[in-house]
Amino acid sequence: MANNYYDATGVLILDQVTPVITALFGAFNLDQTYPGNGEVYIARISETNDPQWDDVLEGLTDLANALKCPLPAGYEVSIEGYLRNLVKHFHAEDNEDLENLIQHHPFEDGADLAALFLIATCFDDGHGLKAIKFESAWHCSKPRLFEFGGESIFISREIVLYGASSRALELGHDLHGALLQGSLDEAADRLALETLNVLSGISDDVKRQTLRQKLARKLLGEHNPSRGDSPTDRL
Repeated sequence: MANNYYDATGVLILDQVTPVITALFGAFNLDQTYPGNGEVYIARISETNDPQWDDVLEGLTDLANALKCPLPAGYEVSIEGYLRNLVKHFHAEDNEDLENLIQHHPFEDGADLAALFLIATCFDDGHGLKAIKFESAWHCSKPRLFEFGGESIFISREIVLYGASSRALELGHDLHGALLQGSLDEAADRLALETLNVLSGISDDVKRQTLRQKLARKLLGEHNPSRGDSPTDRL
């Protein structure tokens, strides 16, 4: 019998650790002393800590009690209930993304960093959370095929990016097949899809569209350094 493991470490990039940060990320082995310089250690380590939404519920309960805003009568003791209560305390009623999260997120099993980041940025008690960097690896106790890999995530207000070794395998497989068949259109479509997936992580619609146009011009520019012109001159 083989055992599978998933281990990950990363940092919160912020101004300071506050009660909100402790409530949301405390189950991630939060260590505000390391590595320093505006970065705080977090981790998800197999057989040691596996942050769940139940842990976040416990943290939100403690936070609400510390802020002297316990659940009003009629509110369900749940993630949704505490979030709706704290929304009022932090004056975040007009945040559509947070409202959508509260309405549609299942808040079950493992706590996901993207949702926690959104909640934290809406409940800013001076922490100034700017971004999350998280890198992980999955591995097996036996050398089975494709039971080893890695992934990473970068989360900020401006851009969210995911990357995984399995994604590179899929891209390579698709491009290899298209090139063997001589289907350059199919290969181009696959590369375009990969690029669009990256661009979709940019939150600002105008900046995303502008970057798309600039990228298209750069790909068509065929810049020749020997000519002495710059990429900017050819846009």
